[in-house]
Amino acid sequence: MNTQQLSRTRNVFLIVVLLLQAAQLIWEHFNGGIVTHHLLMRADLPGISNWWGLIILPALVWITGMHIQARLTANTQHDMVDNKAWRNIQLGFWLLLLFSLCQAIIFSLGFHTLAKFMLLGLLITALFMPLYRMECILGYVLGASLTSGPAMPFVGVMLFATVSALSHFAIKPLIARAITKKHSTN
Repeated sequence: MNTQQLSRTRNVFLIVVLLLQAAQLIWEHFNGGIVTHHLLMRADLPGISNWWGLIILPALVWITGMHIQARLTANTQHDMVDNKAWRNIQLGFWLLLLFSLCQAIIFSLGFHTLAKFMLLGLLITALFMPLYRMECILGYVLGASLTSGPAMPFVGVMLFATVSALSHFAIKPLIARAITKKHSTN
């Protein structure tokens, strides 16, 4: 996939996300008003309106597209590497999108405890999988925005992205260094 195709794909995805977000806001407007989600689901705490989706989602799509393009153009020595990297990007996006959709549906059906356990499982998974990548963040926010708007999932996704980044860039290198040091002394 070349940079022109990536730019076209990003732009089409950006337009689709904008149209879907606008459609959701129009539907909410004519069915009781634009929803505001309050922190910790308490009306006495500050709320975040779904209007923020018109800023958050396009910005997230744009930034993700730029990161993916940079990552793929850095790895294009061989077509096999490019195809494998593109498949990994798609896999990360679709898995997190499906996960967050399932979590949002389970939460909306009233199984709040199960949804919390799913989030805990995602945090544990973030220790071992690179969920800090932009395509994973975008997939999670898009799926969860179906029921709770994009602002709250974006704040929540920063939690597991931070855990994942710390695990992959700080803890794993320390463990690897300790293991190689142990093997070199033997």
